Amino acid sequence: MKICFPARKANGEHYATVDEIMTWLFQEPHGSWLAGTNNMWHGGIHITRKSAPGSVLTNETADTAVPLQFMAGGEVVAWRINRDYLTGKYINNPLQYSGTFVLVKSTCTPDPGKKDNSLDFYALYIGLAPLSAFPEHRLYQVTEKGDRLSQREYTGKEKDGDKAPVANNKLKTGDRVIVLREITFRLKGRAQTFGLARMLNGKSEITGVAFWVSLDPQYMTPAGKQRAHLPAWMQQAVTQGVFDTVARPAATFEVAAGDAVGYLAEDIAPDGTGGVEKSAFAHIEVLSTDSRMIDFLSNKAQVKSGLKYVHIHPESAIYSRSGDTFTRTRGQVKQDIHKIMPQDKCRPFTDSSGKRWFDIGDGAWLSEEDVDADIGQYDLMDLGFSTFEELPISDMTKSLHGGWIKDGFTRIAEWVRPERGIREKRVSDYYKALLRKMDSDNSGDLSGDELRHAVNYEELDVRDIVARMVVRHDSEWFGGSSHHRWRAFLTQLDPLCVSYVRKWFDDMEWMSQVEGFSSGEPVWHMHPVVFLDSVRNKSTIHITSSMLYKVFNGLKSPAKFSFIQEIADEINNHTTEYKLDTVLRVSHFFAQIREEMGSTASPFEVLNYSEEGLKANFSYFRSHPEEAKKYSYTKVNGKITKHANEIAIADRVYANRLGNGSVSSGDGSTYRGRGGIHLTGKVNYQGFSDYYKKNWGTDVDFINNPSMLEKGTYCVRSAVYFWLREKLYELADQGDTGAVVDKITAKVNLYTTSYEKRRGHFEKIKSTNVFADAF
Repeated sequence: MKICFPARKANGEHYATVDEIMTWLFQEPHGSWLAGTNNMWHGGIHITRKSAPGSVLTNETADTAVPLQFMAGGEVVAWRINRDYLTGKYINNPLQYSGTFVLVKSTCTPDPGKKDNSLDFYALYIGLAPLSAFPEHRLYQVTEKGDRLSQREYTGKEKDGDKAPVANNKLKTGDRVIVLREITFRLKGRAQTFGLARMLNGKSEITGVAFWVSLDPQYMTPAGKQRAHLPAWMQQAVTQGVFDTVARPAATFEVAAGDAVGYLAEDIAPDGTGGVEKSAFAHIEVLSTDSRMIDFLSNKAQVKSGLKYVHIHPESAIYSRSGDTFTRTRGQVKQDIHKIMPQDKCRPFTDSSGKRWFDIGDGAWLSEEDVDADIGQYDLMDLGFSTFEELPISDMTKSLHGGWIKDGFTRIAEWVRPERGIREKRVSDYYKALLRKMDSDNSGDLSGDELRHAVNYEELDVRDIVARMVVRHDSEWFGGSSHHRWRAFLTQLDPLCVSYVRKWFDDMEWMSQVEGFSSGEPVWHMHPVVFLDSVRNKSTIHITSSMLYKVFNGLKSPAKFSFIQEIADEINNHTTEYKLDTVLRVSHFFAQIREEMGSTASPFEVLNYSEEGLKANFSYFRSHPEEAKKYSYTKVNGKITKHANEIAIADRVYANRLGNGSVSSGDGSTYRGRGGIHLTGKVNYQGFSDYYKKNWGTDVDFINNPSMLEKGTYCVRSAVYFWLREKLYELADQGDTGAVVDKITAKVNLYTTSYEKRRGHFEKIKSTNVFADAF
């Protein structure tokens, strides 16, 4: 199934790997997995500004805010929206929090032919910013006259009265935008009103990066108001009109992985020292009540799909390779605890005797005797996942003293492998000492701090082991302050905090009001990031915007970020269909696109030529040198003082060919090169329109709407159209040589002068491993 990480980087870029996001989650100041800073059970994780630095919505961040996103697609089964922050007081200090949440039910079925290995689970996102955090702004829609209205670059440095920023994209008739603020720029000698805008998608959610756009009534018409950044599920909840209590969608409402969840709530709580602590965060859990949990983790149905993994044995001997010969070195595997690697990245090799070898990096090879190979993606217990069960507890303050944690410590002590060295023995002995205290009924001698530290131990990848613990335990979200499990906790509190904490428990409680959880029985808890990443469909790839910025190395600002992200998302979501499912294919694909679109990823052909450039590249201007002089750019002292007339150039270069009419028809400029691999000429635009309807199932008229090809999604699809039609993937599979690049180039543009450049693009992509982490 498709899985997304819940947080993104400040610029909206996705975390590339589970290791990358976990590095930041381990640095979160509170809300760690299984043991919270209050030294009690904590069945989820907190997302703060540490791992989601752009996910706080304020008036100042309205142009750049990055929402949290749903980790998995599924059906929304419950929600609660607070109109405003809930409040309290502590020694005259104002307190606030939000009980806003959304609960999504998903089903993972690794092999549709073996439904007995499905697992139902729920993702909980709670402590989200309330409705009042979403400011209301005006909406505008592009008029017919506004077709191809310029989107102008936003840098955050623009001032009232400045010259209008440079245009870098176009809007089309019917596009809707939300305007965050207004400003006056000078354009064509007069002051004009512009708005700082964001696009709205089909769900009326904000998408893409901010840009400036003219609000001239000829081009833009008011289209009402909307709360900026309000996710689709919250829009639906607002429409139903039920606030501050648990509610269900009136009709089936589904979300997809990657859809917007909302933003971090700005929490103000007692700090335990007479003051208050401010923190923006949300709490995320993945829960299950499914009785099939153990069967699912043990892969009882023997699902064979998905990636294969290699489990490396500690102290394995390292070999060097020369052709078909492997020679043992003095080296041994020492650093990793039961290192598990994707098998395809170990480049399995079978020698002449039939023995398999595995490359673990830097020329180090392991024999098949020293690894467990062919572990399936859904053999989750073989990949380190383990289950622990705890009976209902009567006192939450003792929740870190239960049987589940003793079993967990036993697991850690075993996996650390004390026989491997002094450091490993010291860590193993540490956990065994904790167990001896607990087994001799002296667990009361262990403080909550000691137990929490043991769960979040930083050495020897202990936290990675803990992240693979699946625990059936009482939830903190059931029953409210009146539940007996909180009695001891409330009596130990600062008396000045008790009324506030009771109210917090009651305002945050939801489980008793949601079908499937209302019994209050213990539920399975899984690490939201590590567990879901393990069941992610890894036959897909994960190209990131940062990878594409390395390809399009002329991009110096984030202005095209949303365009670049659209390109990445489109390929990531359709890897198999587009036959872009290997590093080699993707590298060849983008080597061509890099030359077609240029260093700045322009989705349309740039014809800003000098006089000599026009005559060198186009026979028309060699025959009409006076027009080459007239329409070319002019340079004075090395600076362009007059840009080329690109419309006039295109109308002449492409007239009376490729299905175009005469110069006066304007077809040449209307159907100039657009897309990832440029479509040029009316006949090719029509061909793509016909192909599009057949292969993507919707009727998009690129003849009457040629600028659609300048959008990221359509830009990619136009390139894929050529890639599939000409079977360029078959050529790509022939290897990584310049000769193969030339074969593909000949199919794209036989008479181009850019063969050498395209070889250079491919070599740079290959040598710098741009897409290595995408697979």
